[in-house]
Order: sequence, then structure tokens, then C-alpha cells
Amino acid sequence: DPFFWFRKRLSLLLAFTMLPRRRSSANGLAARLAQVKPVPASVQLLEKQLTSGEAKTRENGLDSITKIKPPTEPLLELIQKLLENQNWFVRRSASAAATRCAELEDAAQIIVHETAAARLDHEDEEVRTCAARALLAIIKSSLGERAPATAGLGVTRKVFGKEEETAEDDDFDDARSTDSDDSMFGVAPGGNIAPAVGQLAVEEIGMRLSSENPEVRRLSIECLNQLDAIAEPYASKLGKLIADKDIGVRNAAKYSFKVLGPYANGGAMNVAQLLWHGDPVIRKHALTTIHVIKSHSGSVAVEAVAKQFEIIEKSQTTAAEDRARKAAGKDKEKAFTTDRTSALRIIMTTLCEFGLLAAPYAKIIIEFLDLQDVRLRAVAVRCLICCGADAANHLKIIRKKLDHPDPDVRRAAVDVLRGLGPLSPIVANTMGKVLLEDASESDGNAMRQRVQVLRILGGSGKNAKKFLSDIARELESSDFQVRRAALEAFVDLEEHASSACVEISRRLLHADPVIRRAAVETIGRMGIHAGAYIGRVEALADTEEDPDVKNAVKAAMELTKHIARDDVASPKGAQSPEPKRRRSVGGVGSPASPSSPKSGK
Repeated sequence: DPFFWFRKRLSLLLAFTMLPRRRSSANGLAARLAQVKPVPASVQLLEKQLTSGEAKTRENGLDSITKIKPPTEPLLELIQKLLENQNWFVRRSASAAATRCAELEDAAQIIVHETAAARLDHEDEEVRTCAARALLAIIKSSLGERAPATAGLGVTRKVFGKEEETAEDDDFDDARSTDSDDSMFGVAPGGNIAPAVGQLAVEEIGMRLSSENPEVRRLSIECLNQLDAIAEPYASKLGKLIADKDIGVRNAAKYSFKVLGPYANGGAMNVAQLLWHGDPVIRKHALTTIHVIKSHSGSVAVEAVAKQFEIIEKSQTTAAEDRARKAAGKDKEKAFTTDRTSALRIIMTTLCEFGLLAAPYAKIIIEFLDLQDVRLRAVAVRCLICCGADAANHLKIIRKKLDHPDPDVRRAAVDVLRGLGPLSPIVANTMGKVLLEDASESDGNAMRQRVQVLRILGGSGKNAKKFLSDIARELESSDFQVRRAALEAFVDLEEHASSACVEISRRLLHADPVIRRAAVETIGRMGIHAGAYIGRVEALADTEEDPDVKNAVKAAMELTKHIARDDVASPKGAQSPEPKRRRSVGGVGSPASPSSPKSGK
């Protein structure tokens, strides 16, 4: 056969070629066999117990961990594997086993760092939840407390064919029941875990607040919500998470300030700073959160908001710096701050919502009355009035604004005092004394000051009653603006000015027709609050010779004709219809309508 030697040589060549491979395969198998670690019998038995479908068997396995004390390395590997098991009851048993391992001195730190905490970043939500439950149980046990219910982590009882419901909806009082929302029974008893181990678990949870995964951040927040005072060091981070990109994280952080209460006050400053964030959605969440803080710690919330005035002034940049930042490409993301005017308006508007709590910061707000921006002045006026009667303690500072060279600033100061008048008698008692002074009618500043005082008294309500005769005397002033301010003061005082009708009616007989006209217009515009004195105005029409006064009488009768008729024809005690309202010219807004007007006799 010509190919005999060829085939023989080829077979020999192949034999020599395969020989090293067989030797290498044998060596690789030996190496792999050498790497296989034998699992102790105690760990194998524990695995069978923890994966059993019987709750009693799993409980026996959990109790055996601290009694038998299996080798650390294979024990931890078993728990890590069971935490990722497909069966939910096995995962929960593994979570409880992790807490029992935390009782062992050799395995405590490893079970926290490499087993439970490492699985907080797992892709499976159920695995993350079980790891969080284990860490919570470790923390509570280190404090000598019972493990918390896991409903706070979103664990619910699942019933086939029905909607998901928590154990609170049923009569499951047995925490050992595998059907309950807290079926992770068998955890380490309170006080069996060293406090240092519990602190490590807290730190691991706190580190996940900075995780890139929003679900992990939310889970970390929900864990901190169940730790009360232990979560206090992380309050500042919780405040920053109000500006998180994920809405679920923002809502969880906002809920933390409600659940933790005063323990979360450390984040109030960060929340207040977000009130003037560039994103309106973030501002809305920050405003809601600051009101949550206000509900349990009002002084802390208002202090955090008031401090933003100083921060805003320091954080504002010039227009040239803004252009330089944009040119350098550093302003790609949405700006953290708004412009100065908007930021100040937002902060003062928030203080308005705090009401009397903002009174200690009224002195700071008064300075904003000098600003040229009308929007800032308007919100400053409203904020000072919302501060209540305590803002009147700074009356001396506000009075200086009445002599400001800018008429808009003077008007803002008048509006503030007019709003504080009904709240504090100090305002009316102090400003009303100006009317008792003799002033030269040729002095423009003196007349302007009297007009300001009359407008302030017009908004002071019952606190201005002691100055009604002085206001009526200003109807005789030769200055038209003073007479007009006195008229409007009586109209704005409404029922509080009824007792001044005697003084006003005396001016109907004055020799000067200008003064008679002013008295007629005052009684006519007072409407139902003038009572029976409307009839005196009507009687004046028969004897009056001055045409201007006659026209004023006709106008007054037109305004009060239904009132006068009802006063004459209605029986005693009948309610007269409400008079027509007029828009206030001298103050902020229109005067409040009378709630229960009384018919004049």
C-alpha cells in the first residue's frame, strides 16, 4: 500500500501532538478540584433548614447559627446566595440569618459591609428590600429595640386574586406568620448586637443617599425614616435631596421631614435655600417641605428662611461674571439661583405665609421699603402687616420712612402703618397725636404729614375712635388734600365712625360753603353708618343757597336714598340693605364690608 507509511507517520504525529493537551487538561482539572472548598456539614444542614417550606424548620435553623457558630466564610457565602434566591420566604430567612451573624464577633463587620450593604445596590428590588430589612434589624438590635415593621419599605402581603393589602387590614397579630407583611421573624433579639456594628449599618445606609440609582436613594431614605434620632446626622443630605432629579426621591425626602419631625431640622437651611432655585418645580417642593418643618418647628423654619436674605446678597454675581461663565461653558445646567429681585420676593412671600412667626425679622424687612423696585416694596408691605402687632415695635424706624424724599417710599410706609393700625393701638395713639399739634397751613410738609396721619387713622378701625373729633376738625382745613383725607378716613372707619356724625353734622351749619360741602359729602359717603344724620343732609337742601353744596346734597341723597327710606319705613330691628361700596383711594386695597350693619334711628 503506497499510503501505509504516510498514514503511520501521520498517526504518530497526532499522538505526539495530543499528549501535552491531555497532560494540561489533567493538570487543569486537578487545579479546579483543588479550588473547590468543602462545605461543612453544619452549613449544609443550615441551608436545608433555611430553604425549607416549614416556618418552624427555618426558625430552628436561625436559632442554630448562634449556638453552633458555623465557620465564617462558608456561612457568609451561604447567606449571600440565599439573599438572591428566587423564593421570597428564603430571601427573608436569609435576611434574618444576616442579623444572627451580626451577633458573631468574627462575622459581624463582614455581614454588614460585604453581604447586606453590598446588596443595597442590587438590580433586583426584592433583594435590595431584604438587605435593607437586615440592616434595619441590626441597627434596632444594637439599640436594644425590636425590629421595625417593614411596611415602611413597601413590603405588602400579596393575596392571589385580591388587591395588595398590608397586615394592618387583617387581624394578623402574629409577627411570625409567613403571610404577614413582617414575616421576617427570627431576627436577632434586642441588645444582642454590639452598638459599633449597628453604627456601621447606619453608615452604610447613609452612604446610599449619594447612589447613582434613584431607587437605591429612595430605599435609603425610607430606611432612615424608621431610625428617628439616629437619622439626625443625615438631615442635611435629606434637605439637598429635595432637589433630586427623580420625583420619587424628592417625595420620599419631603416625607422624611414629616416622619422624623425635629430630628430632621438640620436640613431646614438646605430646604430654605431651594426656595429660590432656578427650577420652579424644585421651588414648589421646597415650599411644601418648609411648611412641613413649620408644622412641628416653626422657629427653626422661619429662621432658615430669614437667613436667605444674607445668602442671596452674597451669592449674586454681576452681569459681566454671568457672561463670563456662559462663555466658559460652566452654565450648561439650569442655574441654581434666580435673579436677586425674584429671590427676595420669594423669600418675603414665604415669610408672609409664616405670619406672626416672622415678627422677629420685621426690622430686616423694613429696609426693603427703600428699594426702587415697586414689586419688592409691595411684598415688603404685605410681609410687615402679616408680622402682626409685634411689627409695631419698630414704629420709630417706619416713621422715618414717612419723610423719605421718594414719594413711593412714603406711600409704602403709610400702607404699612395703615395695615398695622387695627392690630396694634400703638400706631393710632402715636400717629393721632400729630392732629393735636397746631400746624401752619402754609407749610407743605406739615399738610403732607397730616394727610398721612389721616390715611393711617382711616385704616386703624376701633383704635382710632379717640381721635374722631380731631379728624372731624380737619374737615375745616383750607387744604383740599387734608379735607379729602379726613372724608376718606370716616368712610374707611365705617361703623367705628358712627359716633363722629355729631361733629360732622355741626359742619353742615358752617359759614364756609366749602366746609359745608365737605360735611355733606362725608355723611353721604358714610351711608348706613351715618344713621339718622342723613335726614339732616336732606333738610339742608331746602335752605342751602350755594350751588356746589346743593349739588353735593343731591349726590348724597342719590347715594343714600334707599337707606333713608328704609330707616323711616322699616320696623324696629329690620336689617337694611348693604350700601354701595367705594374703592379706597388712600390705602392698601378696599375696606372690609360690614358684617352686621345696624339701621340708624
